[in-house]
Amino acid sequence: MKKISILLVLSAILVAATTGCGPKKIGGKPGSSGKTLELMVVTTNAVYNGPARHALDSLFQTPQDGLNQPEPRFDMVQITPSSFEGNTMFQAHRNILILEINPQNINKIYLSNDVWSTPQVVIRITSPDAQSLDSMLLVHGERLLKEFYAQEYRRMDKVFSQKQDYKIQKAIKDKYGFDITIPDEFAMAKMKEESDFTWVLKQTKDFDLHLYIYSSPYSDKRCFEEAVILDNIDTILRRYVPGPSEGSYPGVERRDFFYSREVKIGTTDAVETRGLWRTYNDFMGGPFVCYTFLSPEGDKVLTLMGAVYSPSQRNKMLMKRDLLMQLDGICRSVRF
Repeated sequence: MKKISILLVLSAILVAATTGCGPKKIGGKPGSSGKTLELMVVTTNAVYNGPARHALDSLFQTPQDGLNQPEPRFDMVQITPSSFEGNTMFQAHRNILILEINPQNINKIYLSNDVWSTPQVVIRITSPDAQSLDSMLLVHGERLLKEFYAQEYRRMDKVFSQKQDYKIQKAIKDKYGFDITIPDEFAMAKMKEESDFTWVLKQTKDFDLHLYIYSSPYSDKRCFEEAVILDNIDTILRRYVPGPSEGSYPGVERRDFFYSREVKIGTTDAVETRGLWRTYNDFMGGPFVCYTFLSPEGDKVLTLMGAVYSPSQRNKMLMKRDLLMQLDGICRSVRF
């Protein structure tokens, strides 16, 4: 097998976004289209249904971590090259993966931003044969996921920045010292003056989105261990967030798995924790994502937690994955 190499060709990232599916002009290019966490795979039917399909499924169709029902990381849509070529509707999609097999190809990956629309990421992988393409996907899978997720976060931040709640953002900055993008669809549910707890909430007829922010003094590295982070969530939620019935209170769901990893929010090191929350002595629950990081001064541990409540009987078409992505994008908009 030929030696695998990777070439990243980066173009400038423009600074505007749109949620609509139509080609609204932004900075000379149409606004990108596509649903949340949707991936367009441009390749032939033979390649899509060949050896590379297993690698594609293992990367993008694997269930999203930390959900209480199986939902894939991405929704994949395949388009043949002949249908994609010159089609402005398909080319406006914001997440595009192009797979090309040709005996004269060498193994390379090209990454470009905002080629046909904005914001957009286009990743093109060339290989001489199906087995080499399969290896490329497996070897560089985590990088591919990282780039497509980064595009989703950029889109969320740019969309939310067009309709910010400046009053809530100022209150958070005054209290915690960081900027964060809060859409104007959210409302301040609670900000405790005598403590370091804040609760921002979006309520609709189909779902609720909760954002909790709190801080505590930094003592040592154990503050970033999963067990400590989960214990703190339990303590904070039980203390400040009332349950729907007498004697009920929210906390983490200890009967399920948790997923923790080290990530970067901008230039800040953080621990990302995912899992399920539940209401003890009641029946509410759902997925959460939590980011824990050290303040720039090094004296406080800051935590942002996003929690989704979306009972399936309210709207069976809603995906908790997409709702959690909104909270994920808000958390990752933190800037010092």
